Amino acid sequence: MSDSENIVVTAAERMFADLADPQTINACNEQTWKAPLWAALSESGLTLAWVPEAQGGAGADLAEGFGVVGAAGRFALAVPLAESMLAGWLLAQADIASPDGAMTVAPANPIDRIALDGDGTLNGRARGVPFAREAGHIAVVADSAAGAVVALAAAADCRIVPGESLAGDPSDAVIFDHVKPVAVMKANKAGVDAEGLMRMGALMRSLQIAGALQTTLTLSVGYA
Repeated sequence: MSDSENIVVTAAERMFADLADPQTINACNEQTWKAPLWAALSESGLTLAWVPEAQGGAGADLAEGFGVVGAAGRFALAVPLAESMLAGWLLAQADIASPDGAMTVAPANPIDRIALDGDGTLNGRARGVPFAREAGHIAVVADSAAGAVVALAAAADCRIVPGESLAGDPSDAVIFDHVKPVAVMKANKAGVDAEGLMRMGALMRSLQIAGALQTTLTLSVGYA
């Protein structure tokens, strides 16, 4: 890990420890701990880590962002930081400006498909979308007559059916029913399609799992 990666990860870990430690979470009612943490994450630029500075992001490289994702796994962070980072990365591949606030991505299941129809609206169903009900916007890879495109949709324009992951985090179904996207563009790089999004998402989840396992090992050794 380079010095710059160390600095970014150390700053993230300090933030997680200060605002998302177990004592803080247990002492808060109705998850009120999330607002201060999210404000700090946004102010630090971590939520848009992979968005270029010219587009209002932090301009971090992939390795720095992956370090933050692993740290979030070590702290079992139950906010859509990884999802917002991934959404920002996806939008940046199509030169679409990232909005403020929490984001997520769709589709999240390799067998789901979302279409951009001839009338310019998004249609389809995406299952298991993480934190959809807590997101203000959804970054979408959609199929169109011209091939895969990247679109930005307001979550309020979609129908969201609540669900939960094994960890109790939101894992929702999102129905796109003639949803007019805020923006839609062709990706500026090859391989930015539904399959590419799945690969990037799988990598990020793997880093979170590895981080969680590292914490489990540390706690187990300490207990033993």
